[in-house]
Amino acid sequence: MNLRPEFDGLVTEGADYVLVDDVTNMGCTLAEPANFIQCAGGIVVAVIVLVNAGRIKHFHPACHVINKIEKRFGNEIREIFGIIPAALTSNEAGYIIGFRSADEIRNRIAKAGKETNLRLRSKGIEKKN
Repeated sequence: MNLRPEFDGLVTEGADYVLVDDVTNMGCTLAEPANFIQCAGGIVVAVIVLVNAGRIKHFHPACHVINKIEKRFGNEIREIFGIIPAALTSNEAGYIIGFRSADEIRNRIAKAGKETNLRLRSKGIEKKN
């Protein structure tokens, strides 16, 4: 979740958008354009996925889960991941809700970064800053 894809382009405010993906696991390749579209005033009206390989089969999290994330973490999810909680997928929200604090999320991100760096170095690849 920390290495989110980036999207760019024109979004028409108030326009309806349909997102399409072949395979999704956590769903960030759909959550990020949804976030981009929603922040620019567009409306994501549907998501089509050929294969949902995530643990949770519904793409959009329940409202009570989003509310719980917002209550527990405040603006921290936006600051840490650069995404509004309403644009998270069910699998992303389910992962985030397992953390008790934003500091716990930050610590996990730092640990994952170190693990990735070690794996890359073991293959002779130096991480670029």
